[in-house]
Amino acid sequence: MREMQDIVRGWSELRTREQEVVLATVVAASGSTYRRPGARLLLSAERWIAGGISGGCLERDVLGKAWWRTREGPLVVTYDSTSADDEETWTFGLGCNGRVDVLLERLPATGEAHPLDFIARCLETRRPGVIATVFRGGPDGSVGRRLLLDADGVRSDLPPGPLRDAVHAAAAAVAREAKTRAERIEGAAGVHEVLLEVIQPPRSLVIFGTGQDAVPLVRLAAALGFHLTVVSNTSGGAPAELFQEANVRLTASPRAIREKLRLEPDSAVVIMTHNLGHDRGYLQFALESECAYVGILGPRARTERLLSELAEGGFQPTPARRAALYSPVGLHLGAEQPEEIALSILAEVEARFRGADAQSLRLRPGPIHPRLP
Repeated sequence: MREMQDIVRGWSELRTREQEVVLATVVAASGSTYRRPGARLLLSAERWIAGGISGGCLERDVLGKAWWRTREGPLVVTYDSTSADDEETWTFGLGCNGRVDVLLERLPATGEAHPLDFIARCLETRRPGVIATVFRGGPDGSVGRRLLLDADGVRSDLPPGPLRDAVHAAAAAVAREAKTRAERIEGAAGVHEVLLEVIQPPRSLVIFGTGQDAVPLVRLAAALGFHLTVVSNTSGGAPAELFQEANVRLTASPRAIREKLRLEPDSAVVIMTHNLGHDRGYLQFALESECAYVGILGPRARTERLLSELAEGGFQPTPARRAALYSPVGLHLGAEQPEEIALSILAEVEARFRGADAQSLRLRPGPIHPRLP
């Protein structure tokens, strides 16, 4: 999440200075690779601006050659250590046994199908979208052309015809599935390979509580690119200037919170006010919503007490909502310091939203990521 935000910010700053940039995008990968399709690198004529397409082994080659490679338009460069000899592997610095296809393109200042403007809009409006990029195909000049799909409709620099219609249909299917993939799509000039990339807005994290232990949680979540809301329970806490990374800061009691905040289904909530009464009210608010993750700081017995008190007051969460409750919050890392606890909490949040089991990778058989077709 944070990388995409840095790329958009870097692009905005360079455009105000009317500097030309090159965007490198991983459009396909196979075998063992550090980055997956959709990873991006933004660079100016002088330097690396933001992002990355590998662990550092491909960036030097892109930085040194992207400008002359894109003189006549966008093109795809393939880095393949599976078939390269020792000299090529050393030249590219490939450290993994895999193949990576990278689309290189100069970015115009404006354009209907400009990818970074579209990504910026998705991040700002907090609405998802799909970028469909043609990266390989027939002799029709379609490489680098795109179709952009979001709630406002479709924008594309692909000419009207069978290819555009097929790309539109594929983008709509990917939007429903919310999973990036590449497809081979038939057009009038033959088969084209298209990256269908889902752009998700930053995930929302709502933190109830402004004690000193909330400060490292806010800072680490901000570094990861979360959209942060910090709610004060009106009972003091750490100074407000320690939460400058938060996108939204609210002061609201449990009774008033419903008037000021709505929890979305893809939100994560962490309750840490260190006040039983406030925790109880915020817990009910979170469990009445559809947010996917509700973590509460403190021992399991304390949470069971809060749930019992809520039941006495007439509120009983459904089994599905109980399943969304994480107590004690966080992964078992042996954490003691506030910074360590923040790490364990955010690691659990990431695992929950990515559908991962948070198991040590050395215990997992096979590849880290599912193999891409």
